Amino acid sequence: MRKLDLNKIADEFETISDGHQLFYNTQTGEFEYYIDSMYSGIDDDFEKFEGDCWIAAPNQRDLYEYGIMEDFTDTVTDPRKNELLSVTLEGRGAFRRFKDTLRRVGLADEWYDFKHKAYVGIAREWCEENDIEYIDIKRMLEPGPPIPPEHIGSTNLDMIIIPLTEKMAVDAAEIMCDVLYYKKRDAEAEVRRMLSKKRIALAAIVSNPNEPLSVAGIIGAIPQYGLTGWELHPLAVHKKYQRRGIGKLLIKALENEVEQRGGIMIYLGSDDETGTTSLYGADLYDDTYGKLANIQNIGGHPFTFYEKVGYKIVGVFPDANGIGKPDIWMAKRIKI
Repeated sequence: MRKLDLNKIADEFETISDGHQLFYNTQTGEFEYYIDSMYSGIDDDFEKFEGDCWIAAPNQRDLYEYGIMEDFTDTVTDPRKNELLSVTLEGRGAFRRFKDTLRRVGLADEWYDFKHKAYVGIAREWCEENDIEYIDIKRMLEPGPPIPPEHIGSTNLDMIIIPLTEKMAVDAAEIMCDVLYYKKRDAEAEVRRMLSKKRIALAAIVSNPNEPLSVAGIIGAIPQYGLTGWELHPLAVHKKYQRRGIGKLLIKALENEVEQRGGIMIYLGSDDETGTTSLYGADLYDDTYGKLANIQNIGGHPFTFYEKVGYKIVGVFPDANGIGKPDIWMAKRIKI
C-alpha cells in the first residue's frame, strides 16, 4: 500500500457532511462516498463497502468541528475579536455566525489554516488506528528545524525523499538544465511529464542549518510494459550535493515505489556521445557482445555508478546518437 499524504486525507475529510460516509479502498488507494438515500433519493449499494478492502473514515460527528472552532477562538489574542467569536459559539446557528464573524474581523485565512492542521491531526490518528502508512508532505516542505530522513539509507545530510510536487518544478527543471544539459523549455516540459499520475517522480529534499529546504536531486520512472517494466528517467543530483550518496538513495526509493506498483524490473538507457566509454567510435555491429563484455569507462560515464547499485548492461543501440555514439542499455530485476 502506498503512503497517503495527510494533507490530501485532510482535504477529503473536510468535504464530509451529514448523511455522507466516506470510505477508503486499501487496494486502489482511492476514497469513495456512500450517500444515504434519504439525502440522495437513490438507493446506493452499501454492501460493496463491507468488503475487507474498505475502511470507514470518521463521520461528521467524529470530526467535531465545533470543538475545532472553540480551540481556534482560544488562540485569538485580540480581546475584541476573541469576545466576538466566543459569542457566536453560543446557541443554534453557531457555524454560520462563526464564519460570518471570521470574515468580518479578518481572520478567515487564519481559521482555514488552523482547521486544516486540525484535520491533518485527525487524519494522522485515523491512519495509525487503521495501520495505514502516511507522509506529511506539507510539513516536510516548510522551512524549520532539520527533518529526520526516511529510512531508505543514510547520508551525512538531513534529507528526506518525497514525491515530486508542482512547488518543486522550477528547482527540478534547473537541476536538469545544470546536470543533464537540457534547454530550459525542454526541462520544464519534462518535469511536467514527470508529474503525470501514470509516472513515478521523487525528489530528495535537503535541510541545511542556515538555508531553507532545497531540492537536491530528482528521479523518475515511466511504465513501459504495463506495470511490470519501468524505464528509469531521469536521474539528476544537484552539483553541490553530488558524491554524497543521494543518487543511490533516490534509486532505492524509486525501486521501492516501482515494486509497490507491481513492477518487476527497471531499465535505463545511458548515452555515450562524448567518448567516455570504449564503445564510442567502435563498430558495434561487429562482435557486439564481446565489446559489451569488455567495456571500459575512460571518461566518467555513469554506467559504472549503475553497476554499483545492481544494474547490468543488457544491450546497446549502436549509432543511436550519431555514427559511433551508442546508447548503452542497463536493467535490474527488483522483484522475484
